[in-house]
Amino acid sequence: MKKLKVELEDLIKYSKTVRVLYAESDEKLRKDSLGIFKIFFHKIDAAKDGVEGFNYFENNKYDLIITSIDMPNMNGVEMITKIREISKDITILIKSSNTNNFIDLIRLGIDGYILKPVEIKQFTSIIQKVIEKLQNKQELYEYKNYLEQKVKDKTKALESLNNNLEQKVKEEISKNKYKDNLLSQQSKMAAMGEMIGNIAHQWRQPLTAISAASSGMQVQKECGVLTDEEFIKNCDVINKNVNHLSKTIDDFRDFIKGDRKQKIFNLKENIDTFLSLVESLCKSYNIDVVLNLQEDIQIDGFYNELTQCFMNIFNNAKDALKETKNKERLLFISTRIEDQNVIIKIKDNAGGIPENIISRIFEPYFTTKHKSQGTGLGLHMTYSFIVDGMNGTIKVNNVEFQYKNKKYTGAEFKIILPM
Repeated sequence: MKKLKVELEDLIKYSKTVRVLYAESDEKLRKDSLGIFKIFFHKIDAAKDGVEGFNYFENNKYDLIITSIDMPNMNGVEMITKIREISKDITILIKSSNTNNFIDLIRLGIDGYILKPVEIKQFTSIIQKVIEKLQNKQELYEYKNYLEQKVKDKTKALESLNNNLEQKVKEEISKNKYKDNLLSQQSKMAAMGEMIGNIAHQWRQPLTAISAASSGMQVQKECGVLTDEEFIKNCDVINKNVNHLSKTIDDFRDFIKGDRKQKIFNLKENIDTFLSLVESLCKSYNIDVVLNLQEDIQIDGFYNELTQCFMNIFNNAKDALKETKNKERLLFISTRIEDQNVIIKIKDNAGGIPENIISRIFEPYFTTKHKSQGTGLGLHMTYSFIVDGMNGTIKVNNVEFQYKNKKYTGAEFKIILPM
């Protein structure tokens, strides 16, 4: 009993820092629930319907949303749909006495159910899980910041070194080799930061689906409405998402392992690996990938380094597409063989690269982003991998093209590799 009290005290202590938006149209239920919620949370905004709840969300920053489903003007599902258009990450709990909207809520990525009427024991159990998720999210954010700071420190050290290079020719050559090695390590650190963000995106949807399926079955069981058919269907959902998580672990492990061995590999399989690593980012930023791949192309080179090149070009395109005014965000990838060379083209519809800087984008440390958002190493290392590592060439141009009877302008990267 004493241990439970300590855990509850720790839980209440942490939850005091969490800001909550609560939407409930029933005044009595809202008042009763707030009595329980305020045991845990000190910062709660209460809305009487979905319209007021969404207005609160647009004008404030919240860590947790708790909402009922049946509300006038705008119901809970409609409010969550609008919120998800703005934020894919915020934690959302549903307070309901039925599971009529269960499938819709899974698609919207809700994190759990609170059964009406709210009871302190049930709510404590659910909030404990929510707090753990919020803590894990904070730890991931802090670790990503740590990696980015390491990259900044190394960048600053390299810039200082470059300002003082006044050595003999042999020393210059030696220092240039040393600098290239550090650049490679720094690029790997930057890639690791990106990969952590990718893993978070890649796992969020299946983890949410698993959580929603299991908590949904629990609610149905408590209400005595869980059928064998519903049980089997939810188990299939859980198994499918567990298999997806297992596959992403293998993909990220193989990429991060990064064995630098030259070998013959299939280009389409390499592109498929790259696409699996950025799949969740494409979904998050509504990027449609259009493929035109020749399936039988074999390349003698470095598998992981080519994957890294595709990642760097994708990140550049993703950042540009985030700023575009086009409703459609498109990324085109094509491959073919021409004159004993492999031709790889990657283009977007983000409007192209300004002509006054396009000739400099492969230079080290050159970036159009704010210093806190980019190191300027990604495309430079891509150039080094293609030209020095695989004896190929890489160029970038702005192109105008048509797709589905619409005209677009974008940047096109063209990679040429010898067979």
